[in-house]
Amino acid sequence: MSTLGRVVALGVALGLAAPVARAQQFKVPKVDLDYDKEVDFSGFKTYTWKDTDAVAKDPQMHTRIVWYVERELEKKGLKKATDGAGDLLVRYYTKGHEGLKGTPSQGQTTLPGGSGQLTTSVDFRKVLEGTLLVELQRAVDAKAVWRAAVEYRSIDKQRIDAETASAVRLLIAKYPPPKP
Repeated sequence: MSTLGRVVALGVALGLAAPVARAQQFKVPKVDLDYDKEVDFSGFKTYTWKDTDAVAKDPQMHTRIVWYVERELEKKGLKKATDGAGDLLVRYYTKGHEGLKGTPSQGQTTLPGGSGQLTTSVDFRKVLEGTLLVELQRAVDAKAVWRAAVEYRSIDKQRIDAETASAVRLLIAKYPPPKP
């Protein structure tokens, strides 16, 4: 095969591989952040949990979220109030569902006689998709002062713990918010 033929063959192969590579790229979930720009967050030192009706329906998921939120808030210097009266009230909301995700792939097969055929297939998997929102309210007036939300997905139920930990880490990383 001539050099030009090899270059053309390489270009065709790379062109066929590009859609597959794009489909497999890792995307960091986007965190939506909202906070009161008038609040001095340096004054908050303690927190307590505020009961909510929107907790996770699965008791294991509830325990998992609470545990990860508490660990991440501790890393930020906030302590859980032992006397029941913290500077902040913490609550979370979840929404989740199971769905299907398709991953496309393309390949080329060689037929007898040297001609090729491009094939496309889609691999479907069950995924767990969810939204996690963590909200901090000022305890003196229960006014929301900080709120962050992230959508996340897990393809494997065995990875749900790691995915939840990662989602909470992404959220609490935005606390305290940047000064205006």
